[in-house]
Amino acid sequence: MSYKNDLKQTFSFIISSNIIEGASVDIAEIIAAKGISTSRKECLDVLIEYGFKNLKSFKEEALKLVLIYIKITLKDNLISNEEINSIRFLKLLLDIEEGEFTKDKKLYNEVANIIKIQTELMYVDDDKIDKTESMQRVHLQEVFGLNYDQFLLLTNDIALDAIERGADWIDLDSYITGEAYSKWYKENKLPDDIKLRKEIEQLDKEIEVLDKDYDGGDSRVRHLTQDVKDKVWNRDGGQCVQCGNNENIEFDHIIPFSKGGSNTYRNIQLLCQDCNRKKSDNIG
Repeated sequence: MSYKNDLKQTFSFIISSNIIEGASVDIAEIIAAKGISTSRKECLDVLIEYGFKNLKSFKEEALKLVLIYIKITLKDNLISNEEINSIRFLKLLLDIEEGEFTKDKKLYNEVANIIKIQTELMYVDDDKIDKTESMQRVHLQEVFGLNYDQFLLLTNDIALDAIERGADWIDLDSYITGEAYSKWYKENKLPDDIKLRKEIEQLDKEIEVLDKDYDGGDSRVRHLTQDVKDKVWNRDGGQCVQCGNNENIEFDHIIPFSKGGSNTYRNIQLLCQDCNRKKSDNIG
């Protein structure tokens, strides 16, 4: 029996696996019975019975419960739209805020391992990131509440390994800083020739200056290259992906730039001015 794509069935499976205990079991039972109809009040009533004062005091267990659900959704190495909505619901239900998966070192290490494995699986077939895989990266960044630089830190080494195998970094849907590339190059490709070493060291210094010039020290710039614009325009047919309007068209970040969204064409879409204003700073 498959437990994919169904919140109730998945939590029934979690309960039957005996991998949770205490209040987590009772909350899981409510979710298994009611799914997205589960209310925060029902969860709070359970917590009070177990001596918890509020959801904040249950935070560690809540994070573990949501992480278990995420692991199950990744059994097929893909998070569906239904599953991403279920994860959003669980985080809202249990009052899990952005960045909380990174506060506990042990939990963060577990998250880091998941993301690295998923990224390696994306590169393993052709060292390219297709549209589905790109959205998977977006979902991974969102469900764990990571900003762009945090996600980049966890996937940089894997992207560099792909480059060493001959991949084109443009196909990796990733940004590699000059500092990261220089470090990797020295460890893997640095020649013995003294003159060439000096030339590389000088180039490293120039790259470092360029990196610091980007947006006041941020590793990213908001500007879209013409190549990205052309790809997005051709892919979306020169019209708003929401309403089909072809007037007052704007380039929009699917994951907002302010929330860590990248400038790769897979994270850019065409929206008319009205739809873009309605979306505001939301994801999608």
